[in-house]
Amino acid sequence: MTNSKVDAQACAAGTATEVKGNWYCSQVKAITYSGFPDTGSYNKVTKMDANSGQCESERYSYSGSLAPLNEELSLHFRGPVWLRQLAVYFPSPSANRKRSVNVKHHDRHHGHQYLHRRGPKTVREKERMLAERAVGDLVSATINGKLAFWTNEYAGPTAAGGQPSSVASAASSLGSAAMICPYCDNISTTTTISDSAAETNSASPSTAQPPSSSDGFGQSEANQDSGQSGGWTRQAYYDSEQGVSDGLTFLNHFGGTDGMPGTADGGPAFGASLSYASCDGKSAAHSPQTLSNKTLDDNVEVIVLSNQTCGDGDCGYTRPGGVAYHGFGGDRKVFLMEFSMPSTGKTGFNADMPAIWALNAQIPLTSQYGTNSDCSCWTSGCGEFDFFETLDTGNSRCKSTLHMAPPGGSSDYFPRPTDGTIKAAVVFAGAQKQAHIQILDNQSFEESLASHVVDGFGSDDGDPLSRSVFRLAG
Repeated sequence: MTNSKVDAQACAAGTATEVKGNWYCSQVKAITYSGFPDTGSYNKVTKMDANSGQCESERYSYSGSLAPLNEELSLHFRGPVWLRQLAVYFPSPSANRKRSVNVKHHDRHHGHQYLHRRGPKTVREKERMLAERAVGDLVSATINGKLAFWTNEYAGPTAAGGQPSSVASAASSLGSAAMICPYCDNISTTTTISDSAAETNSASPSTAQPPSSSDGFGQSEANQDSGQSGGWTRQAYYDSEQGVSDGLTFLNHFGGTDGMPGTADGGPAFGASLSYASCDGKSAAHSPQTLSNKTLDDNVEVIVLSNQTCGDGDCGYTRPGGVAYHGFGGDRKVFLMEFSMPSTGKTGFNADMPAIWALNAQIPLTSQYGTNSDCSCWTSGCGEFDFFETLDTGNSRCKSTLHMAPPGGSSDYFPRPTDGTIKAAVVFAGAQKQAHIQILDNQSFEESLASHVVDGFGSDDGDPLSRSVFRLAG
């Protein structure tokens, strides 16, 4: 994350205000970016040598609508932020059909597919969950507070309303002891799938394709195209008050500390790798945790990726020994979020400076905060998109900026939500070659969204002055 400075040239007469070197024009409800070049290149990391702290890379040419932001992205939240809800949507491959998410083998014990909820689950809830999975898939669940695994044999409810034998046997064999999050709240979590199990149940080439640079999180371009006239399906969701975390993974930068998963090999040149975030985001955890229903402290950063582990190079090059998950790819995707950015009054480095942004996922998967810039594609323009960034301590304005080739950002700003939550949409509209950030008056985070709803996120709602339009200079 880097602070961005944009000049006052785009401000209407009399609206430009300079605050600590950053220019602000008018308060808006939406910003639209257009003029993406769609072609370019950056230095893609191909090797990281922990002994020397040196890295190798090759020049990589990208193309496609919104490129390079059509590649897999990671989401980043820096406190003070309270993330109330987060949802990720992709075009529906067919009406109301949720895309299959298959567990892939990874050479470290990081193969996790999980659904977090507060409190124990019932057998009936397990039955509903099984209906969303294919026969033969490995299922993990918390039943009566304990972790269980079994192969799904359930193809749907029987005529007599019976339950699958695998669920019944699992439930009957479990005790009542709760599985407690050791870091924060009492949140029941469903976690680890072993490597051997994940390998046994890896996706068949005939049923699933690994994401490429333009079709991450299992969303192929063919499927995205098929959703052109259809709706949008929610593929990941987090609800802090309900303790629900589905289809995503919370991470931070404490890899290899105190024996936690990840690595610190390479020292300051690489920085610590990704690690599983503790419930409050302040430290690492042994396995995926659900973020607590609390405000992230000042300068505490949490990264969100999907729950699909990287393997066989399908995420590109990743940090050896690091925790690695797929990001959210494709030129058509929607992030809905509900959040607040309370003022803390604190001072110091990054104090009282909340931010929400996205990075090309290759950055955190290699080196986000290392001192050797050759170990990250960021400096060569692989992509950062700041959605809501406070540029100095205590500021009540949030800016948006694109760090790519060419870079640019609107000098209009969003009001920082200090007193309560707001809802916002970030829309990657590849067909229109535009990206939108929109504050929403009212929007539910349903399992599916109609096309006209998503299209409305890019409209002016009758007030053209509420939207800033910024065209990148090609």
